[in-house]
Amino acid sequence: MAFLSIAMLAGAAEARPHAHGRRTAHVQEAHVPPGLRVSVQPIVGETGPAVRGQLARLLRGRGCRVVTALPRVEGTSQYLTMAKDNRLAAFVAADLEEGAHWSRVTFLVWDGASGNVLGRWTASAAPKNLAKTIAKGFWKNLGPQVSGATAPASEELGEAPPMYVNAGEPLQ
Repeated sequence: MAFLSIAMLAGAAEARPHAHGRRTAHVQEAHVPPGLRVSVQPIVGETGPAVRGQLARLLRGRGCRVVTALPRVEGTSQYLTMAKDNRLAAFVAADLEEGAHWSRVTFLVWDGASGNVLGRWTASAAPKNLAKTIAKGFWKNLGPQVSGATAPASEELGEAPPMYVNAGEPLQ
């Protein structure tokens, strides 16, 4: 399980001096535990594959092991089974609404261990600016939820430690 400080969980901000003497809020960034496996679900829409690819790059850039080979789920009950079978800590799903002058994408982060929604964020922009909006806001809005996700407990047994068995005296 990832270690998160209370400030990160509460979204608390610390003040930092600005170049002009003003103080601005600075939110501490979430850090991903090494090897955190995250599935980025397929995104339906004309620009869906591009958004999915961008999201995968953003997550890899933060240290996640991204899985894109899994199909889009039909129902939320599938998340638990897929997480257990693939040792996934989180799923990132998105719904994309595309218009001629405006696009909106809503991201959901699902926990692999519980199947619960950990976070939701919606980004809206002109189609040519959507990628920039996602790049600037995804980790700021959903980073703590992704890094706090946990994989289900494994049912695989590890290698047993060597044992000494006293079988008695050797036969003559």
